Amino acid sequence: MKHRHVSIRYTESIKCLLRCHLQHDKSWNLPSDAFPILPNRTFTNLMHHWEEIQNDPAEMEFLEVMSSYFYKTFKGIADYGDLIDMDQLGVIHGRIRINNMTIFGTYGDKLGVGLYLSGSSLDHACLPNACPSFSGTLLNIHTTESVDCFDNLRLSYLDKLYFSKPRREMLQKRYYFDCLCRACVDESLDKRMNSVRCSNCDGVILMEPFSFESEPCQKCAQSCSEKDVENVRQMLELGRHTQILLSEAKKSDDHRRVLSLSEELNSKLRKVLHPFNSLVISTSLQIACSADILGQYAKAFAHFSELSTTYTKVHPFWTFQNAEILMKCTTRGLIVKTAPKEQLELLKHFVEAMKIVSVCAGRDSPTFAYYKKFYEDCREAP
Repeated sequence: MKHRHVSIRYTESIKCLLRCHLQHDKSWNLPSDAFPILPNRTFTNLMHHWEEIQNDPAEMEFLEVMSSYFYKTFKGIADYGDLIDMDQLGVIHGRIRINNMTIFGTYGDKLGVGLYLSGSSLDHACLPNACPSFSGTLLNIHTTESVDCFDNLRLSYLDKLYFSKPRREMLQKRYYFDCLCRACVDESLDKRMNSVRCSNCDGVILMEPFSFESEPCQKCAQSCSEKDVENVRQMLELGRHTQILLSEAKKSDDHRRVLSLSEELNSKLRKVLHPFNSLVISTSLQIACSADILGQYAKAFAHFSELSTTYTKVHPFWTFQNAEILMKCTTRGLIVKTAPKEQLELLKHFVEAMKIVSVCAGRDSPTFAYYKKFYEDCREAP
């Protein structure tokens, strides 16, 4: 292997392919009897996009490595012939690559990936009406609003803090479709995510993130000057550069470096961008999480507290991230706030978080039980 990341990906993909092969007892056409809504859905019903994958040089190089490995390992074993033939291997790999889901633990930690015949049938929307949770490897789907039938359920396949253009590019590259959901065609959502601080009154100016066309300030009606637009461009470029440095620091778990870079970037962003801007929100979330890991609870609380208001402006639907922000706001606040009145106010955030968890994970989930006990202990404390 030329690169370590190729070797890791190679190993995980081999495991996933072989597990699928063994799970289906060497037959890909066995239906799932565990999901009554789609009783006849089989592995062969999954989209594979093999035609598109063949036009991706990186994917084809990876498949050639896997094909070579399988050829050396399974040559002459008839039951594994479909893992040796490049076309058949490509179709199997495509079905797994396109349809796998990340499995999360009780507290949001990533445990691995799984392939679910039921979950893979759900289409994407950048503003979803459902979210997944897991009990071990059992997939649960929770609706976050009223849905009249299973076919109308929608999950989000990626981070919602991206603008529509990069979101659609990522979906096209990763899943080979062009998203035309409401969030992608409604220009006002992108403008809100790219909101700018008015240089006259600190009000909100909504700005298109790529053309930089803007609306007048919602507070004083002042328009952005050319200098204001140039300042925004510089901040976005600074954000892209800092993200590269942050990625390097995260690889080595250098949380102090991550915190330092995030604070420096956040301080500069706030002079130009509004607190509702998605870049400000994402760096604030990074500061809060890094400070929390380092035991700097006062700093973590300050940012989690602000995020409890700003995050929902660009992320208006319930997810575990919303709940986690509210919960961390409470738990870290209880450490640094000692006045009974302040602590009582913090528990209101926690109650809201419990509502979100009950919807997104279910009242019988380990996550709900854990946080419910925490809440009860706080209420009983003198």
